[in-house]
Amino acid sequence: MQMGNNIISLPALSLLCLAFSSGMLSAFFLWQQIGEINRKLPDNEQISYWGMHPMKMARIKREYMRLYPSGKIDLMRRIFQYAAFAFMALSLIPLGFFR
Repeated sequence: MQMGNNIISLPALSLLCLAFSSGMLSAFFLWQQIGEINRKLPDNEQISYWGMHPMKMARIKREYMRLYPSGKIDLMRRIFQYAAFAFMALSLIPLGFFR
């Protein structure tokens, strides 16, 4: 019985783990960003932590840049978000997607 073809390769697994870790770090920075914004907003204008969509992300970015013009959390979040997508795309190579 040959099982070698059914097991994911080590490079693919490593890239998938990096993608997952980068995504989790991006989410952590997003939650930190929302917390920083909510600290300065009144209760009725605060942003919920749940349910993300493009309009909400645009509001988070706009409010964060308005309240913290020299803040670095948004930059860190974007770096990890882009890294997650890049690692996910790179993981397709050892999986043989482009053959």
